[in-house]
Amino acid sequence: MGDATMPQSLSSIVEKLMTGKSTESELAVVLEEQLMLTRDHCPEILLPVNQHSEIILVQRFSQRNRRLVSLEDNEKQVNSEGKISSTPRPKGTYSADLDVTGSPLKCPFSLADESSDLSPLTVSLPVAKKKARISYSPISALKAELIASKFNVALRKVFNKASESIPVWIVCDGKDTQGTLFCGLHRTAADVTRTVITSSGPFHSADYLPSLDHLQLHLTAGCPSDEIASSVKATYDVLRCDDETENSSVHMTCKWRETHTILTPPAFDAHTTVSVKVVCSDQRSPAYQMFQELSVLQGFVKGLKCGEVSWCIREDSSSVAKDLEAFFTTIKEKAQRQKKVEEGTPNSDTMVEDKFYSRRQNMDFTDLLWTVLMKCESYSELESSLRLVFEAIASGHIRPQIHVRTKTKIGIAALGLMRGQSGEPDLSGLTPIEMLVDIGMEKIKRDYINIFQGGDLVLGDEFSWFVMNEDQSLEKTMSLLEKLHIGFQVVLLLHTYLNLPQAVLKQFASQVLKELKKQNFASPYSFNSTVETGKVRQFLNSISPTTWEVSLKSNLKKYSKSLIVNFSKEPLIKFESNTSDFEEVLDDGDKDDSEEREDSYFCCFFKTVKDQTLL
Repeated sequence: MGDATMPQSLSSIVEKLMTGKSTESELAVVLEEQLMLTRDHCPEILLPVNQHSEIILVQRFSQRNRRLVSLEDNEKQVNSEGKISSTPRPKGTYSADLDVTGSPLKCPFSLADESSDLSPLTVSLPVAKKKARISYSPISALKAELIASKFNVALRKVFNKASESIPVWIVCDGKDTQGTLFCGLHRTAADVTRTVITSSGPFHSADYLPSLDHLQLHLTAGCPSDEIASSVKATYDVLRCDDETENSSVHMTCKWRETHTILTPPAFDAHTTVSVKVVCSDQRSPAYQMFQELSVLQGFVKGLKCGEVSWCIREDSSSVAKDLEAFFTTIKEKAQRQKKVEEGTPNSDTMVEDKFYSRRQNMDFTDLLWTVLMKCESYSELESSLRLVFEAIASGHIRPQIHVRTKTKIGIAALGLMRGQSGEPDLSGLTPIEMLVDIGMEKIKRDYINIFQGGDLVLGDEFSWFVMNEDQSLEKTMSLLEKLHIGFQVVLLLHTYLNLPQAVLKQFASQVLKELKKQNFASPYSFNSTVETGKVRQFLNSISPTTWEVSLKSNLKKYSKSLIVNFSKEPLIKFESNTSDFEEVLDDGDKDDSEEREDSYFCCFFKTVKDQTLL
């Protein structure tokens, strides 16, 4: 049964998808193969050779397609006209298995629905977005070539009727000798482009990989050319993340021209970009404790606005009253503690690291009090704890050190009590929470001043916008503190995993704060910037690239060929129905070959031929 027996011809189906008259998947029968055609976003694997955001994806239609469509689009069905229609999902549905027990120090304060406008630090529980496994139903490569010729005829018929030209990509099963994964066809007014993507591997040693000379000969076969333009792109996963909603990541991309061998390290003149993705709740971060403090403060600020506070649940048998007793003892012994702090002077090599990982030593009474009172489990415990504090000051039991110019309510009240100028403050209503928020904001603000200015990461005028604004709302202050935490996380990741020099860190800190100042942000926050290759070349030479890609191109007057070869530690695409032998070895848990697998590579070849159309 050919395409002539279908109610709709292949040309009419392609025209509807090309012109946007159909937004549903369409069915067609070509060369006795039942196909599903979908206008869809371009998948990542096609990006090196596809410049369009959308494509027409062609795959074999089967019961598997029917089941997958039903799972992903909620009861999509194939109707009698050869279309796949869908039942819209009701708005507001939200399903997740969420664990809301335990301490809010490790668990968000509130749960939000899908429509909530979440900032990176509103500490809600997002639904983890796991990487979806590719679920195409491929066609054999031999039949795909014949089907592609049918599509070429169809595209020629509909080209003048379509307002735009969209590439057609046919999914192949990779079971032929070349390991064909995709066949692509793109027709414009000037030319026709044909692309074939194939794969091979694993190669258990770089010695078995095709040489650059071999690749150049392959490119010029049948199309001799004296000039071959080349370029290289290498990517490095400095800090990988399995789930981008839960973990931060650091990646580097290097691009340069001309190479004589494959898998070479970046040239000195390479253009290097660092990409940092920050998830503030990443427990691997040395700044996770600061995120916890900021999250607790955020919860109290929200409580002042809505009237409901989610209190901490302590995981130990201690109480805030016991912590206060220890705190009072510490204040009495402050002279001895101060002497211990001042012993030894850190050398210049460890100054930046100390600023990042160590708590500042110049914390006053209100700063330290916040670290105790933030663990209160109820309003009554907070109120009684504050009464203990003011009673101890009024009786002379403790004489805390407080900044003379303090503007916090607790600091002002404590100074008044020590000078005998006032009595114990009124703690009715929301006053205890307001006092706690007051000292929390001041303490965390000083922490960031110590990190950025004390660590010589930014100039005063670059930083003052975040900390010197007066008479602003609590929500605005929290937003600025959240931005500072994101900036700190970016610099901390670069310092920890790339060991960049202080001057480069300062450049990054300045740039990221400027970017945070002028725009809103959403979690995970992404930051990209260039860095001199010479600053990181020693580091790059010490690790293996995640992917190493060389692009070769030869041009004649009316004919051009290009070849992109991607070497990677993992295959760029894995069909569920076509598990590779290499993947089976990994699943068998053979630990003895771990070193061999570490040096293994997969190859993906993008072969493109472009010639002028004969109109």
